[in-house]
Amino acid sequence: SSTSSGLKATTGDMAAAAEMSPEDRQAMIEGMVAQLSDRLASDGGSVEDWERLIRSLAVLERLDEAQRIYDEAIVKFEGRPAEQSFLRMAAVESGLNP
Repeated sequence: SSTSSGLKATTGDMAAAAEMSPEDRQAMIEGMVAQLSDRLASDGGSVEDWERLIRSLAVLERLDEAQRIYDEAIVKFEGRPAEQSFLRMAAVESGLNP
């Protein structure tokens, strides 16, 4: 729908995703990851956005990329231990090396 705001998944989106084939679902996730990645690269974002990107890349088994994004995020949140701790937890839970 034209009213949805890019990366916010609606209940309808979730229901649609549940009925998709694994391939289609993966393609949808990859599209959302690409949008989020582009936005963070150009505009920056909240620690939650960075965390979502790290976890999403890990789900897609793109661990090298997830590690690179994590390393970049840790630098971006230099001097902000609460945010860094949040990112570190996401990295550990995603199987990365924080």
